[in-house]
Amino acid sequence: MSAVSIWILSIIGVVIMSVVVDLVMPNGSTSKFIKNIFAFVIIIVIISPIVSFLSNKNFNLEDFFSGTSITVQEDFISSVNKQLIDKMEEDILKTLKANGINQVQVGISADIFKKKLEVEQVSVDLTQIVIDENFSHIDIKTSIRKIVLRFVSVKESNIIFYE
Repeated sequence: MSAVSIWILSIIGVVIMSVVVDLVMPNGSTSKFIKNIFAFVIIIVIISPIVSFLSNKNFNLEDFFSGTSITVQEDFISSVNKQLIDKMEEDILKTLKANGINQVQVGISADIFKKKLEVEQVSVDLTQIVIDENFSHIDIKTSIRKIVLRFVSVKESNIIFYE
């Protein structure tokens, strides 16, 4: 535990203790006296680390904040990356449908635990493909490849078709 968190916990502890004593004590001159004592203790608890750090000749601000570190929450990163992949797949399918290509399955492969999402491969399943009459004279794979590349930055060789 770092010095900052210990300091904050001690302040919170004294404040909670003073509130509890204030609730238990009956009104009167003794209650006012005890409230003043707790106010003085709170001030001492707040000031004591500052005085000890300033009196130290080898004062280093990094020592004061030692123990605090940034931790990456892999669950959050994987959740966000999974949502990005789902959104890319959905956008590809909508665009394919708008271009007359239906019943295509698209799967995006990536390491969702990395901070920056890098797509490794895109799989396109053409086994149940249905093409509208208006778009029957198009090069299907080229059209699909162009649409996929609009949404995903991946090498063309990493777009794999299954027929």
